Amino acid sequence: MSPNRSLAIALLLATGEAVAQSADVGMLEEVVVTAQRREERLQDVPAAITSLSGEDLSRRNLLGNADLATRVPSLSLDVQGPGESTLSIRGVGTAYGLAPAVSYYLNETPLDIRTDGSTGVQDIDFFDVDRVEVLRGPQGTLYGSSSMGGALRILTAQPDPTEFSSKVETGVSTMDGGGTGYLGKAAVNVPLGSNAAIRFVGAYEHIPGYVDRAAPGDWFEPNPDLPISDRRINDADLLSGRILGLVQVNDKLKITPSIWYSELDAGGASEYNTNLPRFTTAGTYPNPAKSKAVNGNLLIEADLGFANLISSSSVLTRDVNNRRDLSLLSVNLAPLFGLPAVDYPTLDRFTSDNEGLIQEIRLTSPADQRLTWVAGAYFSRFEQNSVELIDSEAFATAFGQVDDTSLYTFDQEVIDRQGAVFADVTYAATPKLDLTVGARYYELRSSLENVQTGVLAAPNQPLIRADASGTSPRAVVAYRPTGDLMFYATAARGYRPGGPNVGLPDGIGCELVDAYQPLYDPDSVWNYEIGAKSEFMQRRLSVNVAVYHIDWKDVQQAVADPGCGYVIVANVGEARSRGVEAEIMMRPVDNLTLSAVASYTDAEFTSIAEAYQLASASTTGDPLPGIPRKKFYVDAQYGRMLGDDRSWFVRADWTWLSSVPTGFTTQNRRPSYGSVGATAAYRIGRYELSLYGRNLTDEDGIVEISEGTTASIEGVFWTQISTPPRTIGLNLAVDF
Repeated sequence: MSPNRSLAIALLLATGEAVAQSADVGMLEEVVVTAQRREERLQDVPAAITSLSGEDLSRRNLLGNADLATRVPSLSLDVQGPGESTLSIRGVGTAYGLAPAVSYYLNETPLDIRTDGSTGVQDIDFFDVDRVEVLRGPQGTLYGSSSMGGALRILTAQPDPTEFSSKVETGVSTMDGGGTGYLGKAAVNVPLGSNAAIRFVGAYEHIPGYVDRAAPGDWFEPNPDLPISDRRINDADLLSGRILGLVQVNDKLKITPSIWYSELDAGGASEYNTNLPRFTTAGTYPNPAKSKAVNGNLLIEADLGFANLISSSSVLTRDVNNRRDLSLLSVNLAPLFGLPAVDYPTLDRFTSDNEGLIQEIRLTSPADQRLTWVAGAYFSRFEQNSVELIDSEAFATAFGQVDDTSLYTFDQEVIDRQGAVFADVTYAATPKLDLTVGARYYELRSSLENVQTGVLAAPNQPLIRADASGTSPRAVVAYRPTGDLMFYATAARGYRPGGPNVGLPDGIGCELVDAYQPLYDPDSVWNYEIGAKSEFMQRRLSVNVAVYHIDWKDVQQAVADPGCGYVIVANVGEARSRGVEAEIMMRPVDNLTLSAVASYTDAEFTSIAEAYQLASASTTGDPLPGIPRKKFYVDAQYGRMLGDDRSWFVRADWTWLSSVPTGFTTQNRRPSYGSVGATAAYRIGRYELSLYGRNLTDEDGIVEISEGTTASIEGVFWTQISTPPRTIGLNLAVDF
């Protein structure tokens, strides 16, 4: 069956894995979400939301954001580095140097750190997670800046004072052409009396590598035969932990402190050269990547009678320390210095230290009244300090720099502040008709300063500030002709901060010096959406569909200078995105669950600013980079009980993505690909043994293509990242 026909069938049949299944009854189980800052049944929320429970994540072997993107309509990502990515929803995404376009939450804390050369969204381990909610479309009223594409919320299991419980999971896996993976995870819930509890969670996972490194030769040779110098360089170790406390002071006051820690230690990146054997890169130096993140949160919830008060106070830190072989940069720039384009071993050292402070106070009215509302205030301050050093003794010696081997040093500080007040009001005009209006007033302030030295340096950027303010409104009409059917229409605005820019160097052929602006403006979107949520067959079938149109103004984009390859940030023009999303879930018989997800995203530039037409490989009408036009996912699960304490299930899934344009300044496409996965599990009492397979057809699904002075030789090769090879694993889970 062709992917186009599969997509059409999915749109006619399908929706909804925001709905979980019940193992012992025929109907689909109700799912409760808090996407609109109050508890609501998912099918009653007039918005496009996908919710996956912790059990869903486990049974589908969804391990991180890349796996989640295959399962959620219109959600896509670009790989930023090991364990790092940038997220897009409905074609609205981000790039180097920009604030995120999709807000990323851990419980009540937004982890919205500005991207840089290595820092994006960090994967959070899904072990002991209660559910994941993905809100599609602008969430500017309730979630603020960095949510103009949507929001992704990871909601962990909470402490329970009623009983002691614990669970452990261990496993091993093998990867075709790669190494062996293994993991160990545990969670313990300890009551501390009848009104308090503490929950400990720890996880460790070793991800096997599959990319080999070869010693460089002639960079311009189309098919070089290079000796392998190191094997499986992109293995990674992931370590994380959480401690959550709960104190129920009385029936009106609850305090929940928590701390989360995450550490990544990767041997190297997963990119490889297209002119070398499968999964092989060339370089002199290893490319280790290390990062640590800590988030502390204090959540206070109080029942004030007329409303529930929530105060969320968060502090977070994020430290990144990477090394990268940048010999390609020296090869590509050598002719500009009158040097031959030969191998000059070059090492890049990069660190990024990030700190954040976030405070939100929210009041939520009781749900059992005709007029309901949410109102609050928000403040955040993020500081990012980035330091980079590019060093090459061979290159420095070649052009006569004998006293110093460094080509470039960079030291930059960026501070982003945001303050906002917001309110959202819903009025039940009739028992079947709800009207919602909301707005958020915000003030943004960013500052940047940097110092650069070396032959590759741009002029220093003295302290520069960017200020902006505005209002993001939304309006929703929801009509429920029956208890199992809802139609809704939404108009909502989302926004993202602008900011100061880095500069361009003189004397090495940069062509955008005149177009460069020290400040770039905020960008914003208006989303117009209609949707339907429905349940049939005595709630054995759910079908959720949304159709949207987005107008994107002052599109922020990372622009690589066509002359020297340096990257700046600019407002490059206007764009629009329109599409259709569908989710289905069905239980035709008690033991069989079928689900399907499909999305169609037609996102394109409607204009490109004249100053950047020279650098752009895109023209008016061309698609936005990084967005698959079509995406399709189906799965089936069948299981049975074998007495009181034994059960088994088998499941299989198939994912397909259409081809993807790769960049604003490059003209390339990642080809379409599909992937098959399967799981078989047997449970007896508290023990569950599961056998799983990922990418069973061993497809080289390309998820990232990089070109430019640091990643390619024009006309010879570029670098790219593919989905990991076929992996077979065995896990054992035990509940106590």
